[in-house]
Formats: sequence, C-alpha cells, structure tokens
Amino acid sequence: MNLPAQLFANDWLWLANFVFGFLLYRAVREASWRNLLDNSIMVHALTGLLFGAFVFWQFNAGIRPGFNFHILGSTLFLLMFGWQVATVSITLVMLATWLRTDMALVTLGINGLLMIAIPVLFSDWLLRFSKRHLPKNLFLFVLWNGFFCSMLSIVLNVLVTTLLLLLLSRYSWEQIQHYYLVATPILMLTEGFVTGMLITAFTVFQPQAVLNFSDAEYLEGK
Repeated sequence: MNLPAQLFANDWLWLANFVFGFLLYRAVREASWRNLLDNSIMVHALTGLLFGAFVFWQFNAGIRPGFNFHILGSTLFLLMFGWQVATVSITLVMLATWLRTDMALVTLGINGLLMIAIPVLFSDWLLRFSKRHLPKNLFLFVLWNGFFCSMLSIVLNVLVTTLLLLLLSRYSWEQIQHYYLVATPILMLTEGFVTGMLITAFTVFQPQAVLNFSDAEYLEGK
C-alpha cells in the first residue's frame, strides 16, 4: 500500500522519515557486506531478487489514493539476507519505484516503516522464535518461516496501516473496509505463496544463497 503525501500532515511525514532514516542507517552500518560480497551465489540471488521485487512492485492494483496492493517481499529478503541487507535492498526497490511513478520522496519514511521495517523486523522476530522453540527441519523452515510468517507479516502491515489511516488520514472506517481490508485475504495468500515457493526453491537448489538456512542445522541427522 503506497501512501501518498496528501493523506498526512507534513509533521507526521518528517517524523516517519527521521525514524526510518535512523533504522536504515543502522542497517547499513551493521550489515555484513563483506560476507555478502564474498558469496557470489548470494550476490547473484540478491541481484535477481532486486529486479524481481522491482517488477512486482510495479504491478499494483488500487482504486483510491493509498488503496493499492502489491507483493512486499520483506519476509523473503529477511530469510535470504538478514534484516540489515533486507532493509537496505527493499528500500532501494521502493526508491526506484517512487522515482518511476513520481511519488513524493517525503513519503519514503512512512511507507518504509509500514512496508519494510515492520514486516522485516517482525519476520526476524518470528525466525528467532522458531529457532528457539520449533524443531529444526527443512519442512518446518519453509512452511513456518516462508508461508506462514510472510502471511502474518502482511496481517501486521494491514493492521498498522489501518490504524494509521483511521488516526491520521481523512478516510473513514467504512471506506477502509470497502477499499482496503476486503483485499487482505488475497494479498496474504499471494505473499505467502510467492515467498514460500521461492524460499523452498532456494533452500533446496541453492542453500548457500540463504543466510538463515544451514544444511548442518536443518538437514543433517534428521
């Protein structure tokens, strides 16, 4: 959901820019760029996924300003590259999309928090939860972290976006229900299917490209 600037006061937009900018700064500083660049398979995977994510972000459907829908890819990037690289990568996708569609750059922060920070950090928390409390095998890794976690991240994204629109925009609850919430089940299933399908393919055929997957941890002795 790409929220345009006219929905919010400038003060809220700049506050969101500050918060997202700080998170992005941390991601850039803490990312293991050397380990990424030394892994040619992961570099190729990142390049391909960046292009694919950009294409998916262009195919969005919507009726009114702010009520448009597209695949986020946040959970997939988190599983593949960690939260730091995922945050930076999807921010580049969003920036390229904003430049192509002439959206106001002042909205990068509020959209970045909703479509990148919240789902990426939430998926990271769910991943750490699964590593501590769930059996470690390939099936659970792709089913829980791929399919279900990506769908849960969409649910959280929708809940926070709905609350934000109710509190700060001119849209009413009836409008949000009619133009936005009605599409949530389709968006959840699409995100879950695409994320689950791709993370399954990578873990099976190119496990070296998946930062958060290890053959020794999930396959050996199982």
